[in-house]
Amino acid sequence: MEQKKKVVVTHPIPEAGLSALYEKYEVFYPRNRAPYTPDELKRLMADCEAVLACGPMPRALIEAAPKLRIISNFGAGYDRVDVDAADERGVLVTNIPDSTTESTAELAFALLISVYRRIAELDAGLRAGAPEDSFGMGKNMSHNLAGATLGIVGMGRIGRRLADMARAFGMNILYHNRRRLDEALENGARFCTLDELLALSDAVSVNCPLTPETQGLIGAHEIARMKNGAVVINTSRGGTIDYEALIDALEAKRLGGAGLDVFPDEPHVPARLLALRSVVLTPHVGTNTHEARKAMAEAASLRIIDALEGRTPKNIVNRNLRVRAQV
Repeated sequence: MEQKKKVVVTHPIPEAGLSALYEKYEVFYPRNRAPYTPDELKRLMADCEAVLACGPMPRALIEAAPKLRIISNFGAGYDRVDVDAADERGVLVTNIPDSTTESTAELAFALLISVYRRIAELDAGLRAGAPEDSFGMGKNMSHNLAGATLGIVGMGRIGRRLADMARAFGMNILYHNRRRLDEALENGARFCTLDELLALSDAVSVNCPLTPETQGLIGAHEIARMKNGAVVINTSRGGTIDYEALIDALEAKRLGGAGLDVFPDEPHVPARLLALRSVVLTPHVGTNTHEARKAMAEAASLRIIDALEGRTPKNIVNRNLRVRAQV
């Protein structure tokens, strides 16, 4: 009997989405509700052909897996995978951008409306003090979304879905991208430079991947360009924004607030952010819905199956191998 190919799943994700893997391969899945440790992964990967990666995949692990053919990244962002190391060893790296779109766009919009209407801040105020102090004409004022301008930095799948939601609430949409979209995909949004977007937007949502080009994309200079009272939303990666500069502007009340799902040094959250009432914080939960996680597991499984069965999987992110696979 032919020995089954070995697949390692690094974290305890929804097993309902892994049924296709279990049917075909020997699947190693962490059973104690905690991810495999680096030492456990190094041992398991020594003779595996595929990894469904939900966490860091550094060079040391990749080089410890001589039979490895594919790293199927459990998410859209793949900045924690050493793609160069994978390239050198001919290992495909894939991601699953389609499966993360709806849930991440929903969270970005939820953060936007929560900050704009001060929902979390006012909820905390009702719970912490005398409730009667919170009620009264002219107290706790906020702004309408309708008529405001949302600037989206990174108009990919998530950015476009966020634009749809904001447009339904009557917002005007600006966007900045590496390149302008086709008119049909713009759907009425206006392409502009980053400086122009920052100067004109009432709220700015960062939705681009973390790459060397986007590291610190929104820094002190860019924040200084923003309108007084503007709001910042980040559901991409913490490294896309200089958080020290952002916190300085929030503490000075030059910015009106922020909704942040990601941080530069997760799971650590800067104490200065925790002290700000104008900020809504969530612990990197953009794709943390039952529906999204199951769909992500299914999509990541399909990438593995295609690679191990000799087909070209979707969403290859290492450029050298993507070009080679398409020839």
